[in-house]
Amino acid sequence: MKDTDPRYLVPASATVVEDEEEINLLDYWRILVERRQIVFTTLGVTVAAALLFTLMAVPRYEATATLQIERQAPDILDVKDIVAVDPMGYQDFYQTQYKLIQSRSVLRLAAERVDLPNRPEFLERKGTPLGRVYRWARALLSGARERDARDAWDRAIEFIEDGLSVDPVRNSHLVQVSFLDPDPELAAELANAVVDAYVQFQYEHRSDTTQLARETLTAQIARLQGELKAAKEKLQAYTSKKEIIAVADGEQNIAEQALAELNSRLTAARARLAETRARYEALHDAPPESLPEVLSSPLIENLKRQRAEAERRYAQLAERFGPEWPALAESRRELEQIETRLSEETEAIARQVRQVARAEYEKARNNVAELQQEVERQRLEVERVNREAIEYDDLRAQVKTLETKLAAFQARETDAEALGQIQDPRASNVRVVDRAETPDEAARPRKLLNLLLAVVLGVGLGVSLAFVAHQVDNTVKTEHDIEQHAPGAAVLGHVPLFEPLRVVYGGRSAAEKQEAAAAHEATVQAPQPEKPRADAAATPDLASHTNHRSSFAEAFKSLRTALLLASAEHPPRHIVVTSCEAGDGKSTVALNLAIVLTQMGRRVLLVDADLRRPRLHKVLSANGNDQGLSTYLTGNAEIEEVLRESEIPGLDFISSGPIPPNPSELLGSPRVEALLQRVDATQRYDHVIFDSPPSIQVADGLILAAKMDTTILVVRARATTRESLATGVERLRSARAHLAGVVLNAVPEHSRYYYRYYRYYRYYRDEGDDEVEARAREARPLVRAWRKVWNGRKRRAG
Repeated sequence: MKDTDPRYLVPASATVVEDEEEINLLDYWRILVERRQIVFTTLGVTVAAALLFTLMAVPRYEATATLQIERQAPDILDVKDIVAVDPMGYQDFYQTQYKLIQSRSVLRLAAERVDLPNRPEFLERKGTPLGRVYRWARALLSGARERDARDAWDRAIEFIEDGLSVDPVRNSHLVQVSFLDPDPELAAELANAVVDAYVQFQYEHRSDTTQLARETLTAQIARLQGELKAAKEKLQAYTSKKEIIAVADGEQNIAEQALAELNSRLTAARARLAETRARYEALHDAPPESLPEVLSSPLIENLKRQRAEAERRYAQLAERFGPEWPALAESRRELEQIETRLSEETEAIARQVRQVARAEYEKARNNVAELQQEVERQRLEVERVNREAIEYDDLRAQVKTLETKLAAFQARETDAEALGQIQDPRASNVRVVDRAETPDEAARPRKLLNLLLAVVLGVGLGVSLAFVAHQVDNTVKTEHDIEQHAPGAAVLGHVPLFEPLRVVYGGRSAAEKQEAAAAHEATVQAPQPEKPRADAAATPDLASHTNHRSSFAEAFKSLRTALLLASAEHPPRHIVVTSCEAGDGKSTVALNLAIVLTQMGRRVLLVDADLRRPRLHKVLSANGNDQGLSTYLTGNAEIEEVLRESEIPGLDFISSGPIPPNPSELLGSPRVEALLQRVDATQRYDHVIFDSPPSIQVADGLILAAKMDTTILVVRARATTRESLATGVERLRSARAHLAGVVLNAVPEHSRYYYRYYRYYRYYRDEGDDEVEARAREARPLVRAWRKVWNGRKRRAG
């Protein structure tokens, strides 16, 4: 039933909700403002270190020479293929040249040009401490004194390498070679020495390449001459063996021509064969009398006329005479003889024609067969000739190729000999545009640049450290932290960090104001020392009473509203105020909450239930702490004897009394319930507020919280850890206490959770309060220091 009691439900209006849950730029800015000491300290240290380094650094001078590097050397002779042509791309070529300038070979030539190991300027250089230690350790471990000469050259090369820089000029073929050294004359001399060494290196490389090319060409020519001689001998032997006669270009091969002619004849013969075969087949199957040769034969025509004449005579005789007439019979025999001869002659001619056709067909067939055999023989001959011609052409091509190569190599050898006779360094692809001159002004250190870099680095490092410190800090800083690490616990409100300089009491002199300001420098919102303060305005305990329009008092009025609205129909009567850790300000919250409740016309009884470290009697009573709650709980006093009135209207209190040896047992006794019943029976007080010990360290607060209507948990901003908050809330829930909510105490004024309210509060105060606060601001140590500096400047200006 208690869990659903409307008295313990916290409305949404009691919780401060952020306008935006996501961190925006203003949140980052406020984090930097809160951690500004880290930022300023880091910036100061970085700038100081940079200034110290800049002032203590040895001035160094920079001498610069300019080179022009082309990808190819001038074409004095047309000998591009004699030396190696660079196949690399633009970037690869120039990157290679930059590395060559800084190579040990070039630096060794430069050191030899100026005889650097024997120069006093070099010998007197001690080098960096780290370098001296390294060389000493290496000499000690190696133990080889005979390497001193080589080590001297190595040190000279390393010396040039450390001070050398190669910088290409953008969008050009120019390269700036610079040397940085404390000695300006040595810097110019070494810059020019490196440039000259690089030009010499390029020239020697070109000469070596030309000489190597000549030697290679001579060897290649000798090899080609031997190969050409062997190829010619092989071609001659093959020509003689195969009896090949070279023909002029454009003439056809004889074998191929013969094959083509045979193919033409074979085609014609096949056509003739087809024709004769068709004729033969036609004559063989046709009747003899239908043959053209028979029809056109004169003999056959004559026989046909004789037959016709005989038939006419026979017909005439047959008309006049009978069959037995001798003349008619003679005429019939003559007709039969003519027909018999005609038939014989026709058969003879037809037989003769067929024989002729057959003979022609046989002849055509034999001719085709002979031509096919001849074509096959000629085709084999053509294939043989072609194979021999191909091999012959290959041998000839080899000879021509070797002759071409030999001529090309001989021409290159001639050009290489001519190039080797040219000993002019100006033929190189490297040209010195400007030689280095002795510098007049130091190039290092760059004071302004170092200062700017130090400022940028200091700001960046300070900001980073500020954010790191903000993330590492595990204390409760905002109401969002409470909601996140104590789920389910409502936030009743927040209390600003108490600043006595913002509250001015009427009737106080200027000396008293300055005294209060000085006292504030050592004042915190945590519990104060054992001795009572003579000036209550410098402490937050009675701030809601002494200045009820201050931001501090307004925060407690908001807390009062949230507490009463938590259960509007049945406002909590018995209230216990506890905290997670000592120093969170629970006593201050309990006392000021009681004060703002009395300002509503309510009667409040404040009980100091902290029987271990009590302090309310120091604020509300000047009669000591001889009697109080402990004497009542032990049965040594009655309520009337321990009940006291305060100077605040409507507020009575019961002090703790002497500190007992068993506080937990006394608070857990039935006399606490008896106390509440007797107080309620009198109907004199609307609220009874108990100030209890921290709930984590001892069990006193948990025992009281389980008996009261509601409990308020106080956490201190930037002091109470998140683990302590979670533990305190969990212990109260385990004790089945009715937690009304959490109060965030001592929130800094510049915190974003207090800023909007504080801005509104400044607008709300009257003009007199603003004027007083302006004077109070001037009393701050930072303002006083600034005014002191400003006045000093004005006096100096005057």
